[in-house]
Amino acid sequence: MVLAIWLQWRWNTILNKHLIIKYMKATDLFLSVILCLFMFGCNKLCSDEKLSMQREDYVGNELRVDGYYYIQDEKHQNTSIKFLYQNGIILTGGGYSGTDLNVVEAEMVKVYSEIRKHKNHWGVFSITNDQILTEAWDDPLGGCSLPTVKCRGYIQNDTTFHIVESYFSNTKKTYYSDKVWYFKQFFNKPDSTNNFIK
Repeated sequence: MVLAIWLQWRWNTILNKHLIIKYMKATDLFLSVILCLFMFGCNKLCSDEKLSMQREDYVGNELRVDGYYYIQDEKHQNTSIKFLYQNGIILTGGGYSGTDLNVVEAEMVKVYSEIRKHKNHWGVFSITNDQILTEAWDDPLGGCSLPTVKCRGYIQNDTTFHIVESYFSNTKKTYYSDKVWYFKQFFNKPDSTNNFIK
């Protein structure tokens, strides 16, 4: 009798384990299918914005392109960098702590190889008379796709330009400002080779 009870218990345990394993396999399969559908759907839903501007070679002399442009925030002690290239590409070189350009340049050289891998540092620019227009990918800010930001400004001289408005594609809002970018010649300028703009 004890043997019969033990055999029945063992059989139920094996059967339950088998059912649990089958259930787990079915659950894993279901979750895998859902995950694949989500990833496929997310690629469709989260595709990056396309630039509305086309890249065109810059053949003018309104702005110098043998270095970088920078803007400094004295209050927060940081510096932002942009590179303009003769092929019409703009590279946002990032933001750096401090306002000493020698220190910023040393840091920029260290991180450039990483910055260039990210789409949200690249864009295009065009110049017509004394107007500059840029469009670049921006950080997603909580979304899964990269929006674009289009900036418009005017050129003061061949080493200074003012950005007076920025339009963000993700919020559909225009922000007005007066951000002055200054030029600094830089012989160690990175090239504009990238995987995002042809």
